[in-house]
Amino acid sequence: MPRDKKYNEVEVLERAMDLFWKSGYNSTSLRMLSKEMGINQFSINASFGNKQAVFLESLKMYKTKLHQLLKTFEDSSNGIENIKNFFYAFAAFTNLDNTKRGCLMVNTMSEFGLEMDEQVGSLISNYEQHLRALFKKNLEFASTKDTETIKKQVNYLVLAIGGLGLATKVQEQNVIEDYIEMTFTNI
Repeated sequence: MPRDKKYNEVEVLERAMDLFWKSGYNSTSLRMLSKEMGINQFSINASFGNKQAVFLESLKMYKTKLHQLLKTFEDSSNGIENIKNFFYAFAAFTNLDNTKRGCLMVNTMSEFGLEMDEQVGSLISNYEQHLRALFKKNLEFASTKDTETIKKQVNYLVLAIGGLGLATKVQEQNVIEDYIEMTFTNI
């Protein structure tokens, strides 16, 4: 008969996500995960499968948190101002408690580059498509810009949010604010 779990999977997964967010996938060992999650390696394997599966579940949890952040901007019709507000909220989200962790999605892309696992790549791609749709919708709002210009600005904003995700790991708040303000002088 299987034993009852003495831990909450959501809570231990949250701890794993925080560890991957701080340290990255390659620098995180199963032993580190076990210590951070507060469960033994057998329990990790029994609940999640392996380190890669824990990482994938951590990314899904992170993506859910990002979608909650995006949700507040999806129904707004403030156009470019809405995107700018999202950039500020995103910067605050990536630096919760002054941890300077950046964005887990961007960190993962930086760590793996083109050698990304298919499932991880799919998660990140879906998130990027969501961002693109949000940016496009807001750029089209009360805009006189042609389709090609909007497409280029969406591409620019996707790259800018990625740069912001990395910058929040190393830059001070005033530099981040300058970056955001300058980003929107080009839109």
